[in-house]
Amino acid sequence: MKRWIALATAVMVSGAVHAANAASSAHATHAADNAAGVVHVANPELLSALQNLKASLTADRTPLAFDNGASAKNCVEYSDLLSKSQPVESTRNFEIRSEYLLCDSIRLVAGKPFVAEKASASGQQAKALYEKLDLRSFPSSLRNRADAKKHTLKTLLPGKPQSEGGAVKVETPDQFFRLEVVGTIDHGKGRKPEWIVWVTDELKNGTYRGYSNIVVHPPRTASGLYTAAGAAAR
Repeated sequence: MKRWIALATAVMVSGAVHAANAASSAHATHAADNAAGVVHVANPELLSALQNLKASLTADRTPLAFDNGASAKNCVEYSDLLSKSQPVESTRNFEIRSEYLLCDSIRLVAGKPFVAEKASASGQQAKALYEKLDLRSFPSSLRNRADAKKHTLKTLLPGKPQSEGGAVKVETPDQFFRLEVVGTIDHGKGRKPEWIVWVTDELKNGTYRGYSNIVVHPPRTASGLYTAAGAAAR
């Protein structure tokens, strides 16, 4: 199933609904002529959001507090506040932010026309995340434990990995850590694809709960590591 996505950044601010309606009614031929790439979406929740943009952008979510005193209750308000403030750093607020991972993923494809296609999850992607993603390249509770010798999920977190589709998780008596490839961005023109990955990082004593959306870049060499950046860093 395909959906032409042609959203400007304005979709995520005050004129979001109007912009989303305009994008939905754009001619497919025009979008095809200007398409920057294809997003292969494996996560059903994200695919549904991209196919129902107006509803996804304005859907009510648990209020997320920002350090300027304001709060967001949907994707539009969330993106607008991110441009001038940051979410409050508290355990409860980090937990609430898990509801806004969809918003972060939508923002990744909002600036240029993309084709969103349903895709099957890949076990090879899950294996690569477990064995070859450099955990020094993005914030998590594991980054401070990483060093030159140990910097992957396989080497840093003891425990038996469990994989399902494009997701891999490791659970220990003290921690739960999960990585899921929710979408693959294919830029074409000989460029290697990038992965949109959701990170779930929880310490079981309740002192830390982190939920983030990262973009994973492929290795530059056959023996190299995958690296990541936060969605806002793109």
